[in-house]
Amino acid sequence: MVPLERRATIPPVCPVLRRKHLADLHVHLYGCIRAIEMLGFLAATDKVDWDWYETEFEAAFGFVPPTRELVERYRAGDGSVVDAFSELFVVGEADAGSFARFAAKANLKWSAVNDSPERLAAQVLGFATTVRADFRHQGVDHVELRTFCLPEVLEAFLHESGPPVQRVVATLPRGDPWAAWEQVKREAAGPFGEALVAVDWSGVEEGHPPRELAEVFAEVRGFNVAHPDRALAILAHVGESFADKSLESAIRWVHEVAALGAHRLGHAIALGVDPALYGPHARTESVAERKDQIAYDLAHAQGLRSAGVRVERRELLTELDHLASAPAEALLPIAYDQKRLQEIRRRQNYAMEQVRKAGAVIEVCPTSNGIIGGISDPSFHPVHRFIEAGLRVVISTDNPGTFVTTLGEELAWVCRHTGGGDDLRLALLDNAWNSRAEVLSGRHPNAS
Repeated sequence: MVPLERRATIPPVCPVLRRKHLADLHVHLYGCIRAIEMLGFLAATDKVDWDWYETEFEAAFGFVPPTRELVERYRAGDGSVVDAFSELFVVGEADAGSFARFAAKANLKWSAVNDSPERLAAQVLGFATTVRADFRHQGVDHVELRTFCLPEVLEAFLHESGPPVQRVVATLPRGDPWAAWEQVKREAAGPFGEALVAVDWSGVEEGHPPRELAEVFAEVRGFNVAHPDRALAILAHVGESFADKSLESAIRWVHEVAALGAHRLGHAIALGVDPALYGPHARTESVAERKDQIAYDLAHAQGLRSAGVRVERRELLTELDHLASAPAEALLPIAYDQKRLQEIRRRQNYAMEQVRKAGAVIEVCPTSNGIIGGISDPSFHPVHRFIEAGLRVVISTDNPGTFVTTLGEELAWVCRHTGGGDDLRLALLDNAWNSRAEVLSGRHPNAS
């Protein structure tokens, strides 16, 4: 087998960053795995669900990838396959604007996940050791990793000596979080629960409106009251992928998740992306979604009007009557012209102000946002308007192995494209350190 030398491509952190603690708060553990590490891992195991991976990849890209063959060649000692494997593994500009393509490539990391709890824990800990070395090389002090909520992992994270300090964020399923939540509660209250700092919802957003989160959010808050020393921050990916709905509804989703009490919002692209990115275009949304949007407009009529959004109560009520007998899943056409796009901007302004008042922190992942959101022009990126609106923003890497980036590079991108320079950089570092999950949940109220 080809030896797995670590490629020295990660730049050390620049001196100005070392004046502050570095915290990467939106990170998926498996997304930290870099191509050469995944290639070596797959070559060392025979438990890979190739059929599932290849089927999903073909659905997104239109061809069956030669990944299986490349791994076999690497196992046999052919090191020339590394670049070809990396092209199939790394998500880049050619994949921009498609969450499906991102997910199809990311599936490779999940194709070899072991069903045995013991072997799964060993797998996670093996990856975490490599990831920890990666972050240490970057000079990162604190990392919150979305990963499996396993006692072995919590114990290892709790007892290891930093930097970086690694903490677990448990990802709960959107559709039915309850079984996973019961496990999270047990582990959070258990002997190693200090290493578990938050819960999060990620993956495909479509089909899972914010109202589905209300009950489980309340459960988390109840747990926090009963266990203040193990309180969990509430995090949620929202407004990252919204091809199935209107721009109005996508904005609303972000506002609603913040209003439900989320401490941090993952990405929230829909909230601040410049509507000019989309230009005049057409899309559809379901009758059920349109009804929710009408209810929102009626409930927020005064605030929306004050932001310059046209809200005509009589028209909306008439539309509701017309939709009353329509199937919930039926699709309604929506056309956007320049006038409507300008109103989208005003809706965003209103929603951003509400998110700011709610105290929710926005997790911005520039490279990830640009690729998944299809934001090729940096001037359209939502971070500009988030900062202008006075929102509390933290900069993170999301899936640094998948997107081939580092925290230092993400910070540099924001400061360069916003013109904020070192002053903004240091403010962003403070934001991140003061927005650690254990601070936001009240477990450790002193941020410094």
